[in-house]
Amino acid sequence: MARPNGIFDRTHPVRRPPYRRLLREVWSLAAEFPTPPDPADLPQGRGHVVLIVPGLLSTDTFTSPLRGFLRRCGYRSFGWGLGMNVGPTKRALRGLRARIRELRLIEGGPISIVGVSVGGVLARDAAYDCREDIRQIITLSSPFHLPTASTVEPVFHLCTLFHSSAVDLARLATPLPVRSTAIFTRDDGIVARESCWTEAEASTSIEVRGAHMTLGRNPSVLRLVAERLGSTPLLEKALQQQA
Repeated sequence: MARPNGIFDRTHPVRRPPYRRLLREVWSLAAEFPTPPDPADLPQGRGHVVLIVPGLLSTDTFTSPLRGFLRRCGYRSFGWGLGMNVGPTKRALRGLRARIRELRLIEGGPISIVGVSVGGVLARDAAYDCREDIRQIITLSSPFHLPTASTVEPVFHLCTLFHSSAVDLARLATPLPVRSTAIFTRDDGIVARESCWTEAEASTSIEVRGAHMTLGRNPSVLRLVAERLGSTPLLEKALQQQA
């Protein structure tokens, strides 16, 4: 991985969120358990395979609300199966690509991926190497537009001790070879929201309200994920022509 100053640059106009938002993140994680949307009102998954990649220092347990919701919507949702995500280690990079290939066999075609925070960065990185295996990628507050700024920068610095040098930050800044959606929150208390969206032609960026750490159980986000997974390029084009 690049040196931390390739990721965090205090001379860049992107500023870290205020630390008071970090306190709200902790409160949200402990206290906010909203009712998810009714799957009957959303596009049905018809058994499509969706891989969920957790955020930094979290595991598949953390993404279980999102995976459970997608299963109720008719998707076959899977965790990444690699334990705690500490970022782009050699094991994570190899294992994620192997998991994508494994799930493609189950699907019998390209799968979709939802990446949470750093999990979204790993998913985007994999897309350049696995473009034939991926239908689309949805990221939730993923800081792929670098440099970024974060209230947990010291934690990430510690994790970089274990990171691989195989991730190309310049490549991450280029348009993805697959369709993508970047969902980000203006209330983010972890990472600068300016680094979590893109203007790339094949991508859609959508802003929501809510804490970074609970986006995976935020009703607005769950609805958006289900709607984006259920959309197709042809459907989106038709809707744009009707608008």
